[in-house]
Amino acid sequence: MRDIEATVRLAGFLRRRDLLGLGFTDGAIRAGLARRRIFRVRHGWFSVPDAPDAAVRAVRVGGRLTSVTALESYGLPVPRRPVVHIAVRATASRLRRMDDRRRRLGADNGVHIHWNDRPRPGGSIWRQSIDDALLAVLVEEPRDIAVACASAVMHHERWSDQRMDAVFRRAPASARVWRGLVTRLDESHGETFFRLWAADAGIPVSQQVHVPGVGRFDFGVGPHTFVEIDGGQHDPEWTDTASSSWEKDHDWDAVMAARGGRVLRFTYRQLYLRFPQVLSAVRRAVADDLVLTGARAKRPYSPRTNVRGIRRTTSVSASRSHAQRKRRKFATKP
Repeated sequence: MRDIEATVRLAGFLRRRDLLGLGFTDGAIRAGLARRRIFRVRHGWFSVPDAPDAAVRAVRVGGRLTSVTALESYGLPVPRRPVVHIAVRATASRLRRMDDRRRRLGADNGVHIHWNDRPRPGGSIWRQSIDDALLAVLVEEPRDIAVACASAVMHHERWSDQRMDAVFRRAPASARVWRGLVTRLDESHGETFFRLWAADAGIPVSQQVHVPGVGRFDFGVGPHTFVEIDGGQHDPEWTDTASSSWEKDHDWDAVMAARGGRVLRFTYRQLYLRFPQVLSAVRRAVADDLVLTGARAKRPYSPRTNVRGIRRTTSVSASRSHAQRKRRKFATKP
């Protein structure tokens, strides 16, 4: 007889009637449960012990992941929300808590129910397709979250403009106006938020600006001023599989400073909690950049050197000036 664990694992989740239809008996199901090769997610539903936690929670409640939660389950770097979004059929009943299949779902269990799930192409038994999940975001989330999610799909899933247009056509009229704000250039939702909030404040930005001999910066905000939105990978204590960019970041900053440029780096904490301060820093840096650019146009910067090509230091110049004044003082005495 086929292995019940392998069968359930292949499908992810199976109902009792599905297992019976595949030739398994109630005795085989009880044996699988006793040996902990499968487990009961909710009444009549089974899965394997190492099933994705998000998937188990959705099926236990009685629906499928949707909205931001579903997009996150696909590995997309979207903004995290305080609740789990689960779509159920309009006629669904006997919904259960995510952490206890024996208890009914309450109003304060950290779940937001969408009563609109219906069979559509794509998706799976425990989560909606990216198209349907993104539509749910456009229906219920505010502008910044919606644009960040759509931009993440465009960048990481490499969607075509036509596919994104199709999702927006299904969205409410109030959300369709956000289509022009979506771009595949955003590599993170932090970049999306900075771009939107800077535009709201009247600060024009250029995205993914390449500086020859240095690299690519998230934003250009002035002739020689650039902005980087630093996530966790920019921290020296970064421990994920990808290497930390801490040293590279400092090399870039030093090279840009030597060229007369300036790099402003902001963390997500600053972006979310101190954006007025971030805005003030950007405005001052751009203003200084414009003044300095005008001065450089009249008098290009050139390091002062002596005849041997060695740059003079301030202390040497000051010492010589003092010595010259002293000689002139003695020369004028009778």
